[in-house]
Amino acid sequence: MLPPPSAQEQLVFLDHIQRLFEEGEFVATYKYALLHAITELAIEFGTDSGDTLDLFHSQIADKFLEVYWRQVIPYRANDEGGVLIQNKGRQAAVIVLLQDIRGRHGTLPKARASQEWRVAVRETVRLLKEMPLWRLQILRRQESRFLYIPGAGPFIRLLPGVMFNLRRFHGLLQQLIRAAWTSHIRSNPKNAALLGDRDDLEEVLFGTDRASLALVKPILKDLQGDTCFYCQRRLGEMGEVDHFIAWSRYPRDLGHNFVLAHRRCNGDKRDLLAATEHLERWRNRNVVQGATLKRELEGQFVCDEPTTLRVAQWSYEHGFAASSQSWQRTGYVVPLDEGYRRILQERFPTPPDPAATAA
Repeated sequence: MLPPPSAQEQLVFLDHIQRLFEEGEFVATYKYALLHAITELAIEFGTDSGDTLDLFHSQIADKFLEVYWRQVIPYRANDEGGVLIQNKGRQAAVIVLLQDIRGRHGTLPKARASQEWRVAVRETVRLLKEMPLWRLQILRRQESRFLYIPGAGPFIRLLPGVMFNLRRFHGLLQQLIRAAWTSHIRSNPKNAALLGDRDDLEEVLFGTDRASLALVKPILKDLQGDTCFYCQRRLGEMGEVDHFIAWSRYPRDLGHNFVLAHRRCNGDKRDLLAATEHLERWRNRNVVQGATLKRELEGQFVCDEPTTLRVAQWSYEHGFAASSQSWQRTGYVVPLDEGYRRILQERFPTPPDPAATAA
């Protein structure tokens, strides 16, 4: 296992990222989606070491499609509705592809279980190989390989240290990608009539689906015995669905990450990591009731417990390394202690190449 990159090497990586946004050419939003996808995959399947990481083209394509899934919903402004244009020319091909699939299946889990999704993954692999995979690292018309190199097979290989940096700077990268992506869509004159004067574009493009979360509430209320997940007092009608690993840290609706809490507890916890007593309760809940959560929620949300656990491991490792405070109860935070490691110690093997199921 290679050691993590030095502080100087991390600064060099950030310099390249800054150059990517300043000097890269962005005709469509594909490069933003590709960087977003690679960053999430580094969290879900990587480690905090300086090692390389091989990512299959089919893994990237699946994540790439998921990134765009929310963006095929018509954007409504001034009593008009339509899908936002993601390209300077015609609509991006991936949007056209997903519009048909969403129309047929409605939710992401149902779409991913379909034959159409497997076809879409293969088509997206072709699209990625033709365009953004080789163009992402072109800065001022010169190739600068600072993220990955093509693999000997159907994969790319993240360069030594890149996996660590993507995990270390995930929050910063997420903010940069969202801001640049939003600006790209807003600057496209073809979107002017749809956007109008509204200022919620970033939330529409990247926010969670509140309507879908409302469907989770009665399920969690029953599983939790009508008590707040955090303070353990009766909920009544006061419950709100909370992302246990905060949405701001990892913006993905994973079924096993949901809990139901009082508005006061949820609002006070906000973006903090929960203290270890809450973490242990959450982990035990997923072990004991994970199958029930999957059965009840998999039609609406991605229910992948191993991935949820890896995201939690990453989040708590980085929180501990940064000497983060953890939320214990309303108005009270405590330093995050090493007990999280025992709670989250279970490891899962890296999944096989998704191309095996897409074939």
